[in-house]
Amino acid sequence: MTPHHLWALAAAHAVRDARTRLAHLATLDHRRATDHHLQAAALLRSPTYGTRHAIGGHGDPTCGSLLLDTRPTRDTTWADLYRRSTDRIDWLASTLRCNQGPTVGRILAAIPALSPGTARIVARHLVDEDVWVRAAVRLAPAREPLDGPTPPTCPACRCRSTLHVQTAGPADTWTVICVGSRQPGQPHQPCLCTGQGCRCGMEGAVEGVAHIWPRAAVLGAVGGAR
Repeated sequence: MTPHHLWALAAAHAVRDARTRLAHLATLDHRRATDHHLQAAALLRSPTYGTRHAIGGHGDPTCGSLLLDTRPTRDTTWADLYRRSTDRIDWLASTLRCNQGPTVGRILAAIPALSPGTARIVARHLVDEDVWVRAAVRLAPAREPLDGPTPPTCPACRCRSTLHVQTAGPADTWTVICVGSRQPGQPHQPCLCTGQGCRCGMEGAVEGVAHIWPRAAVLGAVGGAR
């Protein structure tokens, strides 16, 4: 599997986790809006508090005053964002002619069979979507430093403390990336593959692509670091 495929899979897992958070917020917001709407309707329609409906001879509410307002509640902001995200993911899935299934799940299933060039484009779309959703819900990127008793060294650039684990999705799908290095007074230096023969050791290495490895491969290389 090429680095393009690994980036696409990692981005798909990340955006699925981020959308789960967005869906949760949309559900909570909708429940709050619905509860508030029902409470307000009961209050405004109560004869005791001055309903505008007709009242029976003994102050009993008529059938008209007992009807609840059946107008739908206003769409919440989170629901709107979730719908927009779903539309974009569905568009990507339809472009890839994915099988029917869960919104992001069918893209995940299709990625391994994509050509490297298509996987690269899919990865860019999914990364953009993940960044957009996480910014909306204020969710940090799903990654953490790869540490251990001794900070591991990047197989490619040989820098220490630059490896991070991308932790979205099941643990057996996690990947490791190198975030590059920065020397004092110097610009950030990304860790990019040099193609076939690169020290990264990746099968299907692609020149110019940011380094990424399956987590299991790096665990074996650093000997016990998580």
